[in-house]
Amino acid sequence: MVVLIAAFVSKNAEPVSIDLFLYQASLPLAVLLLVALFIGVVLGFMFNIVALLSQKRKYYQLKNKKETLHGLSGVLNEPDK
Repeated sequence: MVVLIAAFVSKNAEPVSIDLFLYQASLPLAVLLLVALFIGVVLGFMFNIVALLSQKRKYYQLKNKKETLHGLSGVLNEPDK
């Protein structure tokens, strides 16, 4: 893996100018691409965590409804006195 990263960096070592409104930077293309990849991975991870928490909340809501309905079915199935 280290060899692949080293080859990637050597092939993309030319500097690239970045204009961020009031700030201008000059970075090697490889660094810029790796930073963009890292930001994308972090954002994807954060969105995945939000979706997972939402699904977990929905699971517990449905579990509570199931327990409630199971309790009601027990009451309805009791013989009349």
